Amino acid sequence: AGLNEKADSTIDADGKLVTESYVNGHLHLCKVYTLTMVGQEALTTYQGGSMGGAMTAIELAAKVKEEYDESWIIENVRRAVKLAVKFGNTHIRAFADTDTKAKLEGVKALIKAREEFKDSVELQVVAFPQDGVVRDPGAEDYVREAMELGADVVGGIPWIEFTDEDSQTHIDLMFNLAKKYDRDVSMLIDDAGDPGLRTLEMLTVKTIKEGWQGRVMVHHARAMQLYPEPYFRKIAALLKQAEIGIVSDPQTGPLHARVRDLYDGAVAVHSEGHGATAQDQGVDAQG
Repeated sequence: AGLNEKADSTIDADGKLVTESYVNGHLHLCKVYTLTMVGQEALTTYQGGSMGGAMTAIELAAKVKEEYDESWIIENVRRAVKLAVKFGNTHIRAFADTDTKAKLEGVKALIKAREEFKDSVELQVVAFPQDGVVRDPGAEDYVREAMELGADVVGGIPWIEFTDEDSQTHIDLMFNLAKKYDRDVSMLIDDAGDPGLRTLEMLTVKTIKEGWQGRVMVHHARAMQLYPEPYFRKIAALLKQAEIGIVSDPQTGPLHARVRDLYDGAVAVHSEGHGATAQDQGVDAQG
């Protein structure tokens, strides 16, 4: 079919495929190229078996934050973003650990990169309390400071807390900040091989209650693969009502969200790029 639209300029693609650009909806940009600092044990523990050791893996990986400094983080970020753009990414939701270990070093580096690369990529900075909020007293204050500095999105990881009550508190505190600063929300949810994890339900109900439909993104939700079918169907209906999108990453572990079933249920789904940690690894540019 012919096109009637007019264009100011024409580019000869020379017979090559032309597509829309990619969106990387989940990239831990403050940690790119740090595997030698993090250590292989953290990665193996995260991916191993039924992912029952995911919390332990995150605790092991936190060691890298003892060395956090904006000066070297920004250099890694520049390298990764240039590679992401090369492979067609024009939108990146970038997570920066924001807690009592990382402080604001990653946030400051990502905000700087957002400005440097604004003409080639939209970089959304997520202030992410990786170690919890209740478990890590003071993390909430750092997320608040990150919002004041100009972070774009309030992050969260409520399943990392020790009790359901603390997980709910985590969600409530982060929503308070999202509402105060009028920010979207991105939370890593139920990222372990435990069918009893319920932070996806908590977050979905909170989203509806606060009227934040269409402004919340869920990442991982691996426990979903282990849900009993009746419970999964209830959650899928809630996700649709809350207009929450799911960002999955089946390439980084044996469990993942039930992407096909969610898609069939009219829930927005996206495959994430996650992070580049090996010294010679590129950015996984997936749409």
